[in-house]
Amino acid sequence: MIDTSKIDKRKPMHGTGKARGCSHAKLGNFGRLFPHLKPQAEQPCKGWDLTDPCVADEVSKLVGGAGGPMHDANGSSGDSELPAAYTFFAQFVDHDVTLDTTTALRGGPEVPEKVPNLRTASLDLDCVYGFGPEASPHLFDPAQDGRLLVGSRVDGVYRPNDVPRSSAGRALIGDPRNDENLFVSQMQLVFLRLHNRFLLRYGFEEAQRETRFHYQYVVWNDFLRRVCDEDVWKFANAGLLAKKKKYPLCDIKDRCHGLFMPVEFSVAAFRFGHTTVRSSYPANLDFPSIELFDERFGTEGFAPVPDELAVDWRTLLDLEPGFTFRRAKAFDQLLPDELIRMPDPVVGKRADAAERSLAFRNLRRGIVLGLPSGQDVAQALLKKGYGFKPATTAQLFKEKGKPIPRWDCLPASLRACLEKHTPLFLYLMLEARSLGKKERLGPVGSAILLEVFGAMLAHCESYLTYTDDHGKGWSGPSPDISPDPTLASLIRYAEGR
Repeated sequence: MIDTSKIDKRKPMHGTGKARGCSHAKLGNFGRLFPHLKPQAEQPCKGWDLTDPCVADEVSKLVGGAGGPMHDANGSSGDSELPAAYTFFAQFVDHDVTLDTTTALRGGPEVPEKVPNLRTASLDLDCVYGFGPEASPHLFDPAQDGRLLVGSRVDGVYRPNDVPRSSAGRALIGDPRNDENLFVSQMQLVFLRLHNRFLLRYGFEEAQRETRFHYQYVVWNDFLRRVCDEDVWKFANAGLLAKKKKYPLCDIKDRCHGLFMPVEFSVAAFRFGHTTVRSSYPANLDFPSIELFDERFGTEGFAPVPDELAVDWRTLLDLEPGFTFRRAKAFDQLLPDELIRMPDPVVGKRADAAERSLAFRNLRRGIVLGLPSGQDVAQALLKKGYGFKPATTAQLFKEKGKPIPRWDCLPASLRACLEKHTPLFLYLMLEARSLGKKERLGPVGSAILLEVFGAMLAHCESYLTYTDDHGKGWSGPSPDISPDPTLASLIRYAEGR
């Protein structure tokens, strides 16, 4: 008979308990922030029935395809003040909280509540930790308990500044999407290193918790504060810190430790990063300009990163005083040519011209998932208690008294429809261009982001909700990093600067 008194009951036995690193959250489904709002595609539109898949395709091509009003064909969209690294941090965060593998791009209509979200909507870095050392052992170093693997060896070549890979070159990470371009892959590496740096001071669970909490802190207090409307952020932050019962105003909690992922967020608002993408970026001082998907350097994605292309974050982020860094593209409705004509490794060889456009894909998916119009969402947020003045039609569709570029190329009847009931993604980007002054999101886009991220922090284990066995909360950011951490300070600490 086994002497059970000698078993450490805090540690799970294989197949019998909660694995380390995945005990506090569950997978959920998608859903709607505003379930009572009519889908934009069902709004009356004379001559354009968007519930017809063929018509939906045509409209999405006209608006979001090559040569359309969402195509920055000549690179005319200027800079914002946002450091370029935040574009890839946003992509990394998106991959941490949302993954839809079932919705067809041209299918539908889909019921979001029946669509599974294969990421935990809790800012828990499951894209880094997978299901923890017991369930995802391929992510961890077998020679050191709790240490995440870093570096790759493919074809006999060791690359220390790469994510771990199989012998075939496939990234061994919690979410394969974080290998789809050089910069998000290198952002993944930052958080692998950040955990391992904490592991020098703590056991696995404590190191994981510190990594998660510092990450969450930066998402809310640095990233969102930079990209959201300042007044809307202050309003949401006050409600979150006060722990009011009515915050978040739009309740996205559907069961204990389970949040549904609103499609207004996943298919529209948090895709704002697509408009901030540049066609080319510096990787480091030796390679000051490479395209996002560059065949010359093999950076089309899903491939080992050679040492000479290891990203020097000083070139993309305010990491070092006096060092010139690249800025993100302006917040507007324009996507760069790289995202309008995406390559085979990203979309597949069989993708047609429309499917290669990320703007088309965003608009088309919004129709499939029944997103409401931007105007209707703005009014719904006003009724929830947000105090802001919605953008007018002229503010959205005109600049300096003239129509936005190539808008007049659309049929007049279609323009009339879209100006009255604007697809949510397009509305939010136009709002950012006008009310956000091309520097940040407008109030509607900001409110959606803050509602969803606020719910994650309020309902899940976070730096705000954590209590230890003695009833004490998180002790706060590490003094070795910063009393008020930013993405730059996390990178400095992860890289041992």
